[in-house]
Amino acid sequence: MHDVIVVGGGPVGLFAAILLRQAGLEVLVLEQRTTRSGHSRAIGIHPPALASLAQAGVADELISRGVRIGAGVARSAGSDVTRLSFAGLECDYPFVLAVPQIRTEQVLETRFAAVAPGVFCRGVTVTAVHDIGASMLVTTSTGEVLQARLVIGADGGKSTVRSSAGIPASLQRYPDTYLMGDFADSSADRSTAVLYLEPGGIVESFPLPDGVRRWVVRTSSLVASPTPD
Repeated sequence: MHDVIVVGGGPVGLFAAILLRQAGLEVLVLEQRTTRSGHSRAIGIHPPALASLAQAGVADELISRGVRIGAGVARSAGSDVTRLSFAGLECDYPFVLAVPQIRTEQVLETRFAAVAPGVFCRGVTVTAVHDIGASMLVTTSTGEVLQARLVIGADGGKSTVRSSAGIPASLQRYPDTYLMGDFADSSADRSTAVLYLEPGGIVESFPLPDGVRRWVVRTSSLVASPTPD
């Protein structure tokens, strides 16, 4: 009997597991992926999230691995239209931290291993969750059945935990499509985020660690197999 089983070992699942373990509960984390994705994914951690991550003991480590975005600029035809500074924010972290999601997950996983060694399980797919009154039964793709007092679903938009509980979700497909990629930063913008407002469309540009910059372009249709070119 586990106190809590967390289904999903992404940022949300690991963060929840760390806080629960710090509170003295016995926690097991099940993650269906065998490795983490290195593709371009989320990068922005805002001040309230950093304050929460500090409770898990990982904010300083993440800050050391990321880029502090202290300002944003809107630019058109080569000229700055307006500028937004985060310096005046009355909080402990007056900036947006840019750090690749894979690094955030790695830092959280390392922290969880420190507070709860050996209970992060990869390659485990949860197929069903059953409420039996005083506890929950979790069935995996290997046929194993686990028991816990509480199950947390941090397993994404198509959550098995949520569907097993009969909780409805309103899922929508939006018409907008985007293309994003991370490239060596040849700009002079350093730690500034830039929004390009041009006749051909909007382009977003964000700094990343190690001299890299992310570019996000709104496209007229989905580019199924994009290339760096």
